[in-house]
Amino acid sequence: MSGWQEFPWQAGDPDPARDRLCSGRAKLLDCRIEGANFAREPAPAKDEIVVCAYNVERGLRLDAQLRAFTDDPGMPAPDILLLSEADRGCTRSGNRNVAREYAQALGMCYVYGVEFIELPRLWGPGGRVARRCEHGNAIVSRYPLGNVRLVRHRFSRSWNSAWQRVLHIGEPRLGGRMALTADVRIGGRLLRVYAVHFESGRADPHRLAQAQELIEDAADVPHGVLAGGDMNVGRYLGLRHFPGEPAEEPATTALFAAGYADAHAALPPDQRATTDSGVAIDLLFGRGVRFTAAGIGPRCIWGGLSDHLPVWARLAF
Repeated sequence: MSGWQEFPWQAGDPDPARDRLCSGRAKLLDCRIEGANFAREPAPAKDEIVVCAYNVERGLRLDAQLRAFTDDPGMPAPDILLLSEADRGCTRSGNRNVAREYAQALGMCYVYGVEFIELPRLWGPGGRVARRCEHGNAIVSRYPLGNVRLVRHRFSRSWNSAWQRVLHIGEPRLGGRMALTADVRIGGRLLRVYAVHFESGRADPHRLAQAQELIEDAADVPHGVLAGGDMNVGRYLGLRHFPGEPAEEPATTALFAAGYADAHAALPPDQRATTDSGVAIDLLFGRGVRFTAAGIGPRCIWGGLSDHLPVWARLAF
């Protein structure tokens, strides 16, 4: 297939606590992309596939998450998973390589890119971090992945304040928000996917800049494009609104203006919440594709496995 270069799958079983992917300081990280192929046989091409986006909350409850993908009768088996907040070699999540274990358990291939180097802390979200470790996004796929890149956002707030470093509390980190992108080869077709994790915080201006960077990166892609993950767009759908702030969410507005569609648009807003705070921030947006069905993992199965619910969609070419 012209213009498509399969990712050079890596052999061996790296020790995530020792074999680090990144070097550098602050936002100027130089990071390798990790990837391996655990597919037992080539997946047959289909005209319709299932894509799922899931913020795994560091993989703190990884084994239960993997069981849920088998136990949830309402969640169709995903062909592509877009993961965010996946730990690699962190003491808080048992020093596990979360994205790699997803791929191994599901018999798929994966690529993983580092968003942050997590710095030691006594306490903070997810618990104590005893030593530096890595945290990022992954694409897990039943189909081959090629043209893989890590897109480090130019506009990203710092998570590396002096008081956090000195006191070893909160979330001291090196790096910044990023998207991991790849072209998925499905028979004779390509699909460009982006595993995203936009900036958090109320009305954070970086989110719009990051959405615009994604739009620009995909502007010349001649085939279908799908972006999914934790977009942190708390004002989207008006499910939560703070006095004095505009109701419109600029990041999602920019995606709509660029021709992207929300996979879950047919669901009523009151059924869209993906977090305990009642907002819809885990989203799938597509351009040049058609969504035929979409859903959200039910809280009776997925609640407590992460601080986010997974979202899925059937996508037709």
